[in-house]
Amino acid sequence: MLVDMVKNGLVPGRTAPPGYVSDMPAYCDVLSDQEINAVLAYIKSSWPPKVLAAQKEVTLQREN
Repeated sequence: MLVDMVKNGLVPGRTAPPGYVSDMPAYCDVLSDQEINAVLAYIKSSWPPKVLAAQKEVTLQREN
């Protein structure tokens, strides 16, 4: 979900609630997949364990 948000921006109905308006740009034409993964890994490295666990749960729910 985080990769999709960075690659494609916030897309209402997919990575944001329907009707949500955001200035989050898409970076698919700016960053490679490897660069996006590196940026997210860096950001997530500063998250406390409780937040990492919550994000992991969201990821698992999205995969099922």
